[in-house]
Amino acid sequence: MQLVKRVIQLAKDRALIKFSALAKTMVREAENAMVQELADPLMQVERRTAVAALHALRQEQSAILYGFDTRYRDGVERGLRTMYTDLRQGLDKLSANTLSLIDDETVNRQLEVGHLVQRLRDACDENLGRLNIMIAQMHGDADVHERENPFRPYLIARALYESLNERVADEDCARILFSRLSDSLAAHLSNYYASICEVFDANGIQARLLARPTKLKRHQRDMLAQQLAAMNSTNQPSMFAMGGMGRGGAGSGSSRLEDINSRVLPVLQRMLETLPVAGEQDTDASAGDGLSSKALAGRLQAPLLPELVWKLFNQPESVPTDAGLGQTFAGSAAGVAAAVPGPLADPEVLKQIDGYQRQAADVQEESDAASGSRNELFEIGNRLEVSEPGQRFAIDVVSVLFEFILEDEQIPAGVRARIARLQIPFLKAAMLEPHLLQQASHPARQLLNRIGSATIGLDADSLMAQRLDGEIARLVKRILKEFEHDTALFGDCLQEFESFLAEELANANAEAARSIQAAEEAEKFSAVLRSTAESLHEIVSPMDIDQRVKDFIEQVWARVLVRAARQDAESGAATTGPQYRDVLPELVWSAQVKTTAEERSALMRMLPGLVKRLRVGMLMVHMPEDECKTALDSLVPVHMQVLRQQAPGENAKALPGLEELRKEFSRLVASDYGDAWVLTEPLQVEPEILQSALADKGVEADVDMAPPSPYATTPSKDLLLQLQVGSCVEFRAGDTAAPARLIWVSRHHSLFIFRLDGQTKPMVYAAASLLQALQSGKVGLMEYAPAFDRAVDALMMGAEAVQSSRPGHP
Repeated sequence: MQLVKRVIQLAKDRALIKFSALAKTMVREAENAMVQELADPLMQVERRTAVAALHALRQEQSAILYGFDTRYRDGVERGLRTMYTDLRQGLDKLSANTLSLIDDETVNRQLEVGHLVQRLRDACDENLGRLNIMIAQMHGDADVHERENPFRPYLIARALYESLNERVADEDCARILFSRLSDSLAAHLSNYYASICEVFDANGIQARLLARPTKLKRHQRDMLAQQLAAMNSTNQPSMFAMGGMGRGGAGSGSSRLEDINSRVLPVLQRMLETLPVAGEQDTDASAGDGLSSKALAGRLQAPLLPELVWKLFNQPESVPTDAGLGQTFAGSAAGVAAAVPGPLADPEVLKQIDGYQRQAADVQEESDAASGSRNELFEIGNRLEVSEPGQRFAIDVVSVLFEFILEDEQIPAGVRARIARLQIPFLKAAMLEPHLLQQASHPARQLLNRIGSATIGLDADSLMAQRLDGEIARLVKRILKEFEHDTALFGDCLQEFESFLAEELANANAEAARSIQAAEEAEKFSAVLRSTAESLHEIVSPMDIDQRVKDFIEQVWARVLVRAARQDAESGAATTGPQYRDVLPELVWSAQVKTTAEERSALMRMLPGLVKRLRVGMLMVHMPEDECKTALDSLVPVHMQVLRQQAPGENAKALPGLEELRKEFSRLVASDYGDAWVLTEPLQVEPEILQSALADKGVEADVDMAPPSPYATTPSKDLLLQLQVGSCVEFRAGDTAAPARLIWVSRHHSLFIFRLDGQTKPMVYAAASLLQALQSGKVGLMEYAPAFDRAVDALMMGAEAVQSSRPGHP
């Protein structure tokens, strides 16, 4: 559809504009790097070849840039035409007549290009991965293939290789230039892909981690298959296909309607019929109001139902609230983007809905559960006395959404019956606050999503499932009884549900409780350690002492100070912390140049006791004996040098004495855990700290603490926010998959703890490790999106199917 084409065109325009700037930056930085390299007398490259390479770059710069840019543009155009379209010939079609030998030059090119591709991929793994996911989702494909990305690194690497070999005849010069230009590309490519991702983000396309397609409703899968077949036959890709599916079979526009839920189809058709047909016009109005040709063209433009629904659910959350849904609904497709629903509640309509809510509240839970998850909003909507088209549109939208939610087989049947009792309060909330549909963070939507996510994969007969069902029933009953006009009640219930879920999962067994306590202590210790190390750095960085002493203070002694502060907090007496803090001024003083014989004599007397206290402090933090020895050995040359140095001249800089240093370090506070929660950068818990905390609690756990990628960015880390306590995942190994549940997330999202079904041994992941596991497929989400978002996707598919059946549909 047209909306998809516009987004792709925007992404292409952004990619090509940014690429031109990237190419110029690449050449400029490569030239500067080569100049600096030639100025180095110890340069590794043969100087004559390096000079020739620099000369070739300067002489052929314009031609290289032109070839680089042209080849990449051609590759992008070709990639846009062929992405997720398999044009490769099958093995059954191959014959000896179609095969040919590959020459050495081709092999060498593939090797060099392949090496650069891998290097570029490593340098921008996070943003490139997000872009690959979003492009796959636009095409409804569950398998993410980088080769389908029209902006992939291979096109860049090949364009660079071919451009250089075309303009630079000398192989050695070309090899040097290829290496230096690659260095610059690797440094900037992550930002390049981030800029392309921003186009998709701005148009509501998020990089969701895909789940198993078999969990989708059958009629939804069939509908998607029909739409994808029609999409492929018309070369109009759809961004609204559900991300968990792949390519479908053939089908026609008319046959697709037969696969839509029989209760949903009439409502969708009614929504479509209220829109003007392309070409309709009010001749009297257009003749008398003096509209310009541009304004008249805008009036005659017919809004598309899929685009209207898309814009309805993808407006920014910070929107004006003085425009009613009627204004939004009545505008053209272009006007939908500018007007967002605001207060529209009709007192009479609300009064009728209140009556239905009271009736639902009076129904006994047992009889309501026995009736199943029946959608009553279709019948209620028909009985409501609604005259304003925007209100009718809102009621129809909510009705269809609940139909899909209550048929979602990923959610257990008993839970769907509980959710069904929320349909009337949710409708009333949408009438009171229409921006609920735009706000993914709205408490009413979040409550539905969290109830669905937390119950996926639970055994209905388990104690956990029964306790969770009781809590859901309590919250549903509270909403039915207490909800009048203040939607803040949904927020209160959401908070209660989150607290209940966290408490239940954390205390499901003793092993889980102890592992969470250990992880909490490890993260707290790491937060205070970083805060203390930063404070120490501010103090010692301007001091005139050997760098080895500074490193020891910031990397080793900071741990001692934090552990001492923890002991003082536990004992309630500040004795250990000041004792080890007082070591710092003596250590710094011992590393300063000594100006008199008396100072050297004092240093000789100080050193034995100082070394002993340093050793005791390191042992207190469980530092291994060999590491203690290594740390102390690094200080020995410093003190030897101080004792050998001659007294400085009269013009030497005056150094602070012991008292001045004690005063300087007195402002250091190795705070307790409560003072270190405000962090400006992501927290990385060291494996040794976590292992020590787990050992202290007597916990055996599987720990994965891979270091973070140096190219990680905030957008990529946002993928982890899809994981909330209670989320169900699969741990995959080969052909097997074991379900597990997330039982705890640390305050700073640095640690995640899972528990496999049927096991008590916890699995602890650092944020970087979990992100890598999600992207590699080792860990997979059971949901490709929350329940409400899945319903919106199904609504979009239905809207596309109905729109395509309309006469005159483009």
